This record gives sequence, C-alpha cells and structure tokens, in this order.
Amino acid sequence: MTDQNDRNELQHDATDTPTVTGPQTRRGFLGRLGLAAAALTVTQLLPGGLASAATTVTAKTGAKAWAAGNALDITFTVATQATGRVKRPFVAVWIEDTSGKTVRNLTVWVAQNRLNPRWLAELSRWTRDNSNLLDTVSSATRNPGTYAVAWDGKNDKGAALPQGDYYVCIETAREHGPYSLVREKVSIGSTSFKKTLPASNDIEAASLSFARA
Repeated sequence: MTDQNDRNELQHDATDTPTVTGPQTRRGFLGRLGLAAAALTVTQLLPGGLASAATTVTAKTGAKAWAAGNALDITFTVATQATGRVKRPFVAVWIEDTSGKTVRNLTVWVAQNRLNPRWLAELSRWTRDNSNLLDTVSSATRNPGTYAVAWDGKNDKGAALPQGDYYVCIETAREHGPYSLVREKVSIGSTSFKKTLPASNDIEAASLSFARA
C-alpha cells in the first residue's frame, strides 16, 4: 500500500511540474513576440498599410498625394488666325513647381530636318532649363490648330507628385510670327475644376480641366 501511495504521489508531482524550464519559456515568449512583430510588419506592407504610411508621410510634409486616376487636361489653340507666310509653330507645354523649376514636360514640337533649329531659342523660357532634353522629349512641328495634352500628376522620372500649387506653361514661337507665352498658376487638390486661360498672340485660346481621366 505504501508503494502504491508513493507511486501516486510521484505521478501527481509529475503532473503538477511544468515540462518547460525557465529559459525555454523565455525563448518561447520572445519567439511569439517576434511572430507578432512580423505579422504587424506584413500588415503594414499590404496596400492598406502602404496607404496609411503614405498618409503619415504626407501629413508630416503638409502635402497630400495626387488622387489616383485624376488628370489635368490642357487644351490650346495655336496660330489658326495667322496670315501671310505662316510657318509651323514651335510649341512647348510643360509644368513648373512654385519655384519655377520644370517638373514635367508634356509636349515639345521643335524637331526639324536640321539640328539646332534657328527658332528654338525663341522658346526662351522652356530652353532655359530644358534644352538638354531636346533629343529625348521633342517631336515634329505641327500645323496650326487646336490640340490637347494631359498631365497625370507624375514628374519626368515617372514619380507621383503631391497635390498643391503648380504652373501650367504654354510657349510658342514661329518664323515670321510673334512670341507667345501663357503661364498660369493652378491649385491641384481632390476637387474637379475647369479654368479658362488668357490668350497670348499665337496662343489664341487655352483651357484646363481637372477630373478623373
């Protein structure tokens, strides 16, 4: 009977004694903590987490991200009323930030059969900062008419820019014709808008429309 009681007590002690020692318990706790941290990191890397991170960054800089799917449409009419020896105009349309630095070239018409066309220098504002881009952003000159280009909120490197104030620039020059420049400030936010720009010599009309593309 005594042996049986001793065995019962030993069995009872074995049941009550933890099978994991102190150091192993601590490692287990740290392991669970690491898994939890990893799960949190994965959650933050999901699209919703990326959006939250972007919101935090832009909140610190005071700027919001450009609303995905929105575009600024720029329509302009050039040299349709010109008379006499009407040559194809040189045209540049681009976006500047508030410091006057070019952030996006939208369209540039200067390409001809010869290098360094005589009238390119007449696009004085565009060539001031962008003449080195001539070979990569320019296309052939076009006949007088009405044209449209769109800005998707990205810079020349394809990076998304924030909401805020920018300048829309339209510049033209033409052999035997006048120099023309329209430079208008726009405030890009999340609200759609339309705006008529002032005319300038060969730039007979210009307008903006900001909405979902």
